[in-house]
Amino acid sequence: MATKQEISRIVPGAELFFGESVAQYLADISDEAYSEEKEAVGFLLGGSYHDSRGDYAVVSGVTQDVAKASSAVGLFRSSLSGGDATQEDVRRAVSVFGYTRTYLIVIDAVQGAMGMYAVENGVARKVPSAMVESL
Repeated sequence: MATKQEISRIVPGAELFFGESVAQYLADISDEAYSEEKEAVGFLLGGSYHDSRGDYAVVSGVTQDVAKASSAVGLFRSSLSGGDATQEDVRRAVSVFGYTRTYLIVIDAVQGAMGMYAVENGVARKVPSAMVESL
């Protein structure tokens, strides 16, 4: 098992960080899927880190290409029915990453909102997140 890099997080209360460009890309993917009346799924790319508060992740990119998902820290899904994590989301995360902590962003295409989750040991929980301009 690879050790996580020890770096203090820039926002003490957040567990998931992402750049403005990531948020925009997720919004664009979600809007496109919404216009076609379907959902989009893909991978959150980035790194996992650790500090005195515990583990956290930084999402620096997004892909829908499985071949480019080697540095994935989680999954995303656009939704036509709300921004909550579903049992299917949890099953998908476990099938891809096992029972280790991964992250999930669910984009509510109707409301234009995002839900951020950690999926660990087969359970999803909401996590505080922060959008950081410099990513």
